Amino acid sequence: MPTALPLVGNPEAQTRMVHVADTGRLHHACLFEGPEGVGKRTFALWLARYVNCDAPTRPCGNCHSCTLLLAGTHPDLIVIGPDPERATAVISVQQTQELLGTLKLQRHSARHRFVILDPADLLNDESANTLLKTLEEPPAGTHFVLVTARVASLLPTIRSRTQRIRFGPVPLAAMIEWGQTRGLDIKTVEAAAGSPGLALRLAAGEAETRATLRAAVLGAIGQPLGKLFAFTEAEGKREDGVNHAAFAVDIVEELLRDTVVLANGKHVRGDPDTVDRLRGWSEALWPGGHARMSQAVAVARDRLHLNVNGRVVLEALLAQLNLELSAATPR
Repeated sequence: MPTALPLVGNPEAQTRMVHVADTGRLHHACLFEGPEGVGKRTFALWLARYVNCDAPTRPCGNCHSCTLLLAGTHPDLIVIGPDPERATAVISVQQTQELLGTLKLQRHSARHRFVILDPADLLNDESANTLLKTLEEPPAGTHFVLVTARVASLLPTIRSRTQRIRFGPVPLAAMIEWGQTRGLDIKTVEAAAGSPGLALRLAAGEAETRATLRAAVLGAIGQPLGKLFAFTEAEGKREDGVNHAAFAVDIVEELLRDTVVLANGKHVRGDPDTVDRLRGWSEALWPGGHARMSQAVAVARDRLHLNVNGRVVLEALLAQLNLELSAATPR
């Protein structure tokens, strides 16, 4: 039996995984999909401790297995992220080949060896294809957990070989209760849109950066292309330009989310002028324009993960939003 489920929210997904682990039916390849910051990787690491702990109440946190897994030093826990030797954020074919070599060796001491790929969407076609056969038929006692917020970026052949477990945004009531235990103010919790990880980053200082950039993005939308491109060029020249571009893409998504709320007759927070402006956007975009912009946001994120220049990504996204707003006829 578990000591307690480790995550706030998503009790169905967590309980389901505990049940299949307890009944010996843990799939050899799981795909944990859902928004950033909801705890997918945290749960994967907890699950590795849970199934390998020998205590009556698991994971105990004190046994030899738990101690090594908590420290990230257990030889039967393999966590693979972006290749540090590559300029582009990618899980390289060299990494996957080295992994296959490791998996040919016997497990060290754990009953269940875990391989966690995070984020799995950084697998390129070559590295993904290298893994296919092993993902379908891994060595006995080996479990893969692929973690992603961009499941559509994975090859269909990868998705078809996994058991997909969906993690959704944490409901606001649960977020508020969780935030109170950590001293987070309600505005920060609400701004995180169901992502505890984002809430913690906002509280650590990211909120000010996002607020400044949100005002800049709002100021750029609706301007002539020359002024819009001047904004994206300035952002692209920052030393952390890709990060600022990612923030800007997040902000566009937040603004689009507000337009959906307004289109459905509900209230959004913000100063009256901004809310009035977004109401005009909702009338212009809903529903077709919003669907196209949601797809454009997904494409922008994928391009940033491939290290496409942040300025180029922002120009394309904001220019499309300008086009959608100018071409639409408000109802």
